Amino acid sequence: MIRFRTLGILGRRATALAAALLPLPALATDAETEKAFIMGLPKAELHVHLEGTMEPELYLAIAQRNGIFTPYATGEDVRDRLRAAHDLPSFIVIYEELIGAAQTAQDFHDIALAYFRKAHSQGVVYAEVYFDPQLHLERGVPLETLYAGLAAAQRDAREELGLEAHYILSFLRDRSAADAAHVLEASRPWIGDLVIGVGLDNPEVKDFPAKFEEVFERAGALGLHRTSHCDVDQADTIANHWGVIEKLKVERIDHGLNVPDDPALVAAVRARGIGLTGAPTLFYTEIPGRMAYRAGRIRQLLDLGLLVSVNSDDPGMKRSLYVGDLMERVQEETGMSRDDIVRLARNSFAIAWIDEAERAAYLGRIDRYLADREPT
Repeated sequence: MIRFRTLGILGRRATALAAALLPLPALATDAETEKAFIMGLPKAELHVHLEGTMEPELYLAIAQRNGIFTPYATGEDVRDRLRAAHDLPSFIVIYEELIGAAQTAQDFHDIALAYFRKAHSQGVVYAEVYFDPQLHLERGVPLETLYAGLAAAQRDAREELGLEAHYILSFLRDRSAADAAHVLEASRPWIGDLVIGVGLDNPEVKDFPAKFEEVFERAGALGLHRTSHCDVDQADTIANHWGVIEKLKVERIDHGLNVPDDPALVAAVRARGIGLTGAPTLFYTEIPGRMAYRAGRIRQLLDLGLLVSVNSDDPGMKRSLYVGDLMERVQEETGMSRDDIVRLARNSFAIAWIDEAERAAYLGRIDRYLADREPT
């Protein structure tokens, strides 16, 4: 081996040759740059179901811990089961099957904290999370157990991640309004910092806004915020959109992707500043056109000047696509600019249930994030 005692001309040539032979650092592609930008962009998650964040591997771990028999040996086995979901009703059947593993406060804590960690890795700094107490009460899980787990996860998210989280008490539209009213009253000790709002999910039933009108009026009297699902392309969807606005007095509509189908509805949503929490999620079973349609509707709502955001719905049971992943998919599908993506993030804080000082602080985080990336 030749050794150069001094750097001289030959030494410099040898050094340059050696450097030329080293592998060059990989240059980031435009797609990689945009992905990194989206993942780091501060954002709020406003439409996600606690139970639906449970990844297959966590489901198996919880079932084993609780001594619950499951026919699934691996996470891939669970995903095969999830491939049977092709629409809302078929998905709910599997959803209710899998959440049966959760029994203890530790289970609910672990599900929530696993979600908060994953969401935080994709830029989520604030979250309002749906949960379905009726599904757990029907299995014999007391409210005290459920809320203990949620409170512990909220505390740990603050301390470990600096992520602020609250919960939305969701009623099931295919159960009775009387049962919803009972759960609401039984949950009063946890209303405040832990539970800040109510919502409606599960299969749509005919004229569900009228069914829950009194329950929502009571929730408003208790100081709770109000939202409701209006799922995509369901029967009577336009009437249901009007119903949740006029009868339930909602501040947000979860999904809301059918709003452009009625110009009067567009005008009402804009005039009242109602938020729309779009969820361009994908089942494990491929449904041609689903992403194109949902992403296109989100783009349309944004172009109409409405307060739409991107949300993950049930990420643990829908291809492990979280909010950053889905914002990236929406951008790819619709050709959104970086400015459009920033508008979606700003919208998420604009329609969050926070006070104006908190809103200004979160929007300031976006401003600082953007300033740090400006060319010098």
